[in-house]
Amino acid sequence: MRRRVAAAAAVTLALAPAALGQVIKEPPGDLDAAPTAPAAKSPVVVGVRSHAHPDRPLQAGLGERVTLQVEGLRAGLAAVTNGCAELILFIDGVPVPGTPPESCTPEDGRIRFLLDRTEDSDAAWHTLLGSPDGFTRQVTLSVGPEGDEPWPTKVRDFRLELLPEVPFYLFFVLLAAALALAAWLARRTALLRDPHVVPPAGALAPYSLARFQLAYWGFLALAAFVFIWMVTEELDTITGSVLGMLGIGSGTALGASMIAQGKQKGGDPAAAGSATPSPPAAPPVAASQGFLRDVLDGPQGLSLYRFQMLGWTLVLGVIFCVSVYDRLSMPDFSPTLLALMGISSATYLGAKIPEE
Repeated sequence: MRRRVAAAAAVTLALAPAALGQVIKEPPGDLDAAPTAPAAKSPVVVGVRSHAHPDRPLQAGLGERVTLQVEGLRAGLAAVTNGCAELILFIDGVPVPGTPPESCTPEDGRIRFLLDRTEDSDAAWHTLLGSPDGFTRQVTLSVGPEGDEPWPTKVRDFRLELLPEVPFYLFFVLLAAALALAAWLARRTALLRDPHVVPPAGALAPYSLARFQLAYWGFLALAAFVFIWMVTEELDTITGSVLGMLGIGSGTALGASMIAQGKQKGGDPAAAGSATPSPPAAPPVAASQGFLRDVLDGPQGLSLYRFQMLGWTLVLGVIFCVSVYDRLSMPDFSPTLLALMGISSATYLGAKIPEE
């Protein structure tokens, strides 16, 4: 009997920890809950396809369409107010506003965009296309809500077209031909020469600084206009400061011509008050001594005011070209720089009156 009681006690002690653990592991009945639903997957851009180049699906430029493949698009749209209409394209992290998706299908996660330059996206495209170092540039592509950060993306090898290859070569061929033609006309004809100076037989008249300034700004403005239009298809690119520079050049050339004509018609200024009118003065006779000598040399030798006018014209021209290349837009010179050019031109015209 004692042996049976001892055996029963031993079995009870052996089973007690297991029973206690079972009681502790079981949650109370009033805390039972339904299984938690899996969290929605965050949106990630995983692919892209260009519609313009079937053989180059990872390359596109302005005016062409691209379709992005987004995993978790439904979850991304659930976090925005206006759905697909609120999404915009991000290129290299730069938001491109004003171009909502052309189509958006959350079922298969596809979003199609037109790479279009609008009034809202103009600044973004100038940033993306400026300072081109080749025909294309490797960028990242993503999408996201306007005014927010772009969604994560795996598309990091997309090629954005910066310059159209055939028009680019055609532009520089025409530019080189225009420069060669302008240089030939300047050397062989009276295009940039002083029309109020009679050259000796077999020689050409000296170069005119005022005419050179006018031709310089006119040529730069024309070349920049064509280049910007070729890249961005934008036509409204002439700024007020460029018009101001062209106006200063035109006014300087016109003023220099009027001063020279007035001298020839007025004759001797000392005889202007006499009863006998002075006969018209004969035009001066001079031959060209080379471009730099002609534009910097006056009757008394090298002139500081001529050097100042030529120097500022060339410096601002270089700044103009760099600005067009960097930002694909013609610069807006400050009123101070325009006033400086105006003062230089006015000084040049004022000093021409007693130059004879």
